[in-house]
Amino acid sequence: MNTAGPDAAGTAAPEVQTSVLGDVRVVASGPAYWRAVWSTRHTVTAVLAAVASYLALSAARPASGSVEVVVLALASLVGAVALATYVPPAGVSPRTHMTGGSCGIIPLAAVVVAPYMLAQAPVTGFALVALLACYGMAAAKRITDHASC
Repeated sequence: MNTAGPDAAGTAAPEVQTSVLGDVRVVASGPAYWRAVWSTRHTVTAVLAAVASYLALSAARPASGSVEVVVLALASLVGAVALATYVPPAGVSPRTHMTGGSCGIIPLAAVVVAPYMLAQAPVTGFALVALLACYGMAAAKRITDHASC
């Protein structure tokens, strides 16, 4: 299908081709999806990830008061939920569950790198607020739309 005639030099313009791609399938996501597919292995993963995350965060920034202990524990729980969403639900192949390319890596990187970043931050309440925001955004991304950007 040639949509243009010859140019001034007398050569034909390149053909423009279009193609129709079939159905695009989008992997289910959202809070209702996760409530429906959450299983024991997600819970076990979340518990183990929460303990590991709390140990990493408290090593990066030892808590000096009960408020900091609560904030680190809350951040650990939120980060653990984000990490547990990487476990494929029963009956879903890992390849299908892990679609999304680089956008699927960002929440994982945010949760894993946060203890290092917390260790580099000044000892202020702002650093803890930023930690909670980082983990909250990672968990929200994974829960609301884990399979795409």
